[in-house]
Amino acid sequence: MKTTSRVVPAVKVPGQMTGSIVADHTDGDDRKAGTLKELRRETVPVLRKMGRPTHVFRLDPSKAALVVIDMQNFSCAPSGEPPMPGITSAVAKTNRLADQCRSLEVPVIWVRQNITCGLEGDTGGFYGAFHHKDHVKAICNRGKGTEIFPDMHFDPVKDHVVFKNRYSAFLSDPPELRQELDKLKRTQLIMAGVAANVCVESTARDAMQLDYEVTVVADATASPDTTLLKNALKNIMLFFGDVRSTEEVVEELKRNGGADGR
Repeated sequence: MKTTSRVVPAVKVPGQMTGSIVADHTDGDDRKAGTLKELRRETVPVLRKMGRPTHVFRLDPSKAALVVIDMQNFSCAPSGEPPMPGITSAVAKTNRLADQCRSLEVPVIWVRQNITCGLEGDTGGFYGAFHHKDHVKAICNRGKGTEIFPDMHFDPVKDHVVFKNRYSAFLSDPPELRQELDKLKRTQLIMAGVAANVCVESTARDAMQLDYEVTVVADATASPDTTLLKNALKNIMLFFGDVRSTEEVVEELKRNGGADGR
């Protein structure tokens, strides 16, 4: 398939150089479709031996919420750093999910990474030990880097926004995601965002162990390395939740929403 590309201006983040994303929408779709197919080829025999189906959960619009992890300026358009492979495809697929979920009255929750920084330190724990100081600075004090990436289909009227200061949104202090889910009475999480092997997987693991039904959308996430992406999705598929494509999620929500498709 022919590769298409476009240039997206990078977001200016204090303390960082400016740059651009070279989008790889078509290639990203092809790679992720191939990754999910390969994962199923590898895991279905294992799941059969375990005596369980490929998919554990039945998506229900009345119980589900779309949880979008860290689709923010610092992660979608990192200045002075190469973009994650397939990030433009992940943006497009996440937007499709958000649009479809709203049409089915499934709440859309945007989870934003933010650390409170001050003279006496910050609330990020050991986050700074694993990241460059400019990266940490980009996600401090609800600055430009923490804002939702402008290409996202974010509806400030209908959607919900929560913050986290840990990889897992369920270990954040305060636990805003859990509080919002309790308020909305939602027990099924459809998860998209970045990075698959860090914040998405961390949140998915804790969600499952808190008795939420987890579905991670394979083509609506990305990772700094394609091997890490595959391993994260495989681990989730085996032990923590279901892994589906965007189209599979959309079709199942429509199918299970009632006779009129809602």
